[in-house]
Amino acid sequence: MRTVEEAVKQAASRLEDAGYIHGAREAEIFLSEILKADTGSLVGKYDDQLDDATFDTLMEAVAKRLNGAPVAYIVGDQAFMGWKLKSDERALIPRPETEQLVEQLIHEIKDYKLEHGDFLEIGTGAGPIALALKKYFPGATITATDISEDALDLAAENAKKLKVDVEFIQSDLFENVPEKKYDLIVANLPYVPTQKLAFVSEQILDWEPMIAIEAGEDGMLYIKPFLEQIGKYLKKDGIAAIEFWHTHGDPVKDIAEKTLPGYEIDVRKDLAGFDRYAFFLPN
Repeated sequence: MRTVEEAVKQAASRLEDAGYIHGAREAEIFLSEILKADTGSLVGKYDDQLDDATFDTLMEAVAKRLNGAPVAYIVGDQAFMGWKLKSDERALIPRPETEQLVEQLIHEIKDYKLEHGDFLEIGTGAGPIALALKKYFPGATITATDISEDALDLAAENAKKLKVDVEFIQSDLFENVPEKKYDLIVANLPYVPTQKLAFVSEQILDWEPMIAIEAGEDGMLYIKPFLEQIGKYLKKDGIAAIEFWHTHGDPVKDIAEKTLPGYEIDVRKDLAGFDRYAFFLPN
């Protein structure tokens, strides 16, 4: 037997000795998940005794982390916009950059008074964008697609967890999307150029699905046809947005100027100061 504090320190030491600089925080996350406790309340339990079986489970989580597994896959969920989404190898782990995309979308939806509109997401993955929009705008009708059936299964599980109604369609871009017009279209498609994969962390390349990461030599394998087809599905007064590789602002703008004439193309930066999003807004 050992105290909770001793267990956390031992787990953190193992992680930090292996180069995981956030070892203490990760150890707390693992043990909080095992104990079904909030990480903020774990300190209040530091003097509690921890049984051997629970400690062994903690060290199993540490072993997975030492093997390179992402924290989200080990604990089985990832926070997004204040909600916990189920997370595993079937889909990319939701990122803070995508939270920023959703936060900006929420403002645009309100500004254009589309709260009860018809929304379409292409490439939903685990479902974070579609599900967050449905939570914020329950009166909206939302359809979300992905080429991966496994990702769609995970997204459907998250929809059930969050108790929201979203229609999921297996589709390669717009291939199986009903031919109708939408008030909002959003996409966070794979966008890492093949030649830039060397700059992506080994943890991502080893564990997360490559189909959700790599996007051909120029990184535009999916974004280019998406932009070429979007005009067919977007209402005249609708809005659209995408996330992209940080050097793709100009090519995205060049394509959209041809495919969405009359639209303002607003390239925006992420919190790190890189070009990351394009919003297509009616003039």
